[in-house]
Amino acid sequence: MSALVSSISPRRRRAFGLLVATEIKLAWRRPVGLAVGVGIPLVLLVIFGSIPTTTRPMAKLGGISFFNLYVPSLLVFVLIVVALMQLPQQLATYRQQGVLRRMSTTPVQPTWLLAAQVVVCVIFSVIGLALLLAVGGVAFGLALPHTLGGYLVSLASLGLTLASMVGLGLCCAAVARSPQAAHAITLLMFYPLAFFSGLYFPIQEIHSGVVTELSKVLPTGAGFNALHAAFTGQSPGAGPLLVLAGWAAGCSLVAARTFRWE
Repeated sequence: MSALVSSISPRRRRAFGLLVATEIKLAWRRPVGLAVGVGIPLVLLVIFGSIPTTTRPMAKLGGISFFNLYVPSLLVFVLIVVALMQLPQQLATYRQQGVLRRMSTTPVQPTWLLAAQVVVCVIFSVIGLALLLAVGGVAFGLALPHTLGGYLVSLASLGLTLASMVGLGLCCAAVARSPQAAHAITLLMFYPLAFFSGLYFPIQEIHSGVVTELSKVLPTGAGFNALHAAFTGQSPGAGPLLVLAGWAAGCSLVAARTFRWE
């Protein structure tokens, strides 16, 4: 990887850096999506963390508190909104405005814009996740992983969940003919994905074989299961991480084959 980066000329690296900086500025000028993806999870974290009963261990939840159970869901929620809800609409807007087509006639390749959008998603996702973990740990005593293995599993789970959400977002952007169509497609995906992340109701409390099995094969369910296990000092096994890797690779491949520049 370092050899690949070093093979890129300094001029190209500087041009890509300027493109990323421009996309960040544009995102700050339209802060609604960021407010939803970063602000709402933070508000929910503060609300639940401020309720004494939610921070007490509960026998029916395996001896952990509802607050500690809910934080992994909020972490996954950040990734859903930032990567899945925002990325397709922005790229569909660029396609509708002819930005992608016009860029193909310049030294700056259209693929650079896709890469810049992915980098912006990663930056804002890291900011949102760091805020949640910092506030949860400092202000409300959030129980973080106790071992190095737990931290590594958490990082791998978050990274693969983000990659799968970006892949899904690129798939939506590949087929959406307009920002409105992209919004409709992502909304149809958002609610079931959020449900299986445990955002509406703890998945552990739903005694249904179908729901349990679906949570294991969907990216948000696999991401939550891996994070929940890591935060409680357990091993999630290779299953959830393999599911996430499969979604990330499969969606990225489909998006690369179907993406339209015009």
